[in-house]
Amino acid sequence: MAWSLDLSFWILHTFSRDQQVVDFKKVDAHVHQFKGSSASIGAQRVKNVCMAFRNYCEEMDHEGCLTCLQQLKQEYFLVKNKLETLFKLEQQIVAAGGSIPMMW
Repeated sequence: MAWSLDLSFWILHTFSRDQQVVDFKKVDAHVHQFKGSSASIGAQRVKNVCMAFRNYCEEMDHEGCLTCLQQLKQEYFLVKNKLETLFKLEQQIVAAGGSIPMMW
């Protein structure tokens, strides 16, 4: 799946309770990229969590960031699973001789 959130998601995953020093600017930069990618595919709930996450980064609120990270993981996997299902359905349609209209 060519959803650019995959890379950013795993980078964000490194943000954990075990870290003593968090580079909030670096985390914020990844969340910003995540937000842009999710907005570009219409993943509004992911985008909304990213906006809250960025606010916690600005406040350097470790616990708030962790809460948002958990929410972001949940929303990310919901969208990822839905997209995977959609792609599988498209493959089945094409395999059965159908076609998928292209939107330009």
